[in-house]
Amino acid sequence: MEREIYQKQYDFELEQRNSIASAANVPIVALTVVGGALSTMIVDFKYSWCISTYTFTSLSVLSLIAIVFSLVFIFRSFLGYTYQKIPTSSALAQYEKELKEWHTQNSGNHEDSIRLAKIDFDEYFENKLSEAVENNGANNLKRGNFLHNATLSVAIALAFLVLAAPFYIYQKINREDTIHQVEIVKPLKLAEERLNMSNENGNSGSSTTQQAAPANTPTAAPVSTKPPGPPNVMFKGSITFDSVSAAGNRNVATVIPPVKKGSGKE
Repeated sequence: MEREIYQKQYDFELEQRNSIASAANVPIVALTVVGGALSTMIVDFKYSWCISTYTFTSLSVLSLIAIVFSLVFIFRSFLGYTYQKIPTSSALAQYEKELKEWHTQNSGNHEDSIRLAKIDFDEYFENKLSEAVENNGANNLKRGNFLHNATLSVAIALAFLVLAAPFYIYQKINREDTIHQVEIVKPLKLAEERLNMSNENGNSGSSTTQQAAPANTPTAAPVSTKPPGPPNVMFKGSITFDSVSAAGNRNVATVIPPVKKGSGKE
């Protein structure tokens, strides 16, 4: 009868261990939500020297302290615990066999050795179950208390957060919109750049057109060979030029023959 009680208690404590591990998710999720909301309010709140700021800051600090305690309790519910379980089936069977061999060697009677070995094995097994139940039950009790304290701390943090929320909401509603002034440190002269680009494009286009124009001009038909000019006049006396007023007429050079001396003729 005692063995069945120990066995049920042993199974219950192992199941309780798994339930506590799953229950730890509740304060963790709640802590994440409360911490995120509190951090948003603290960062976005516009602080000033007034009673509302003092009240909001005090409530936020209390909520933050509760969150820190909750974190500590959550970590304490996971760290520093060692559970016990009964040996494996093969180890138990090997131990029972060794007990039978030992009693056979010492008693000499096979039936008595089997009976004594069974009694010793049952006593051993019940002791191990009781040790495991006591150790696992103590661990589960401590972990359950820490998880309870963690959940309670999260609830306290949520309460302080709810009390601080009206001050944040009131300031959020009545706060004037922030006007952002934009100052261009280095103006971008887009119009001028576009004008320069258009001028450059126009100049490049005109130059291209001017350069390409001679190539597009049709070539004149070839003419006959240019006639050469008249050669120079060869003379050995004086040369006089008769000026002609008409345009386009060329000057006429008159050659005066030399006069013979002593002819007596005029």
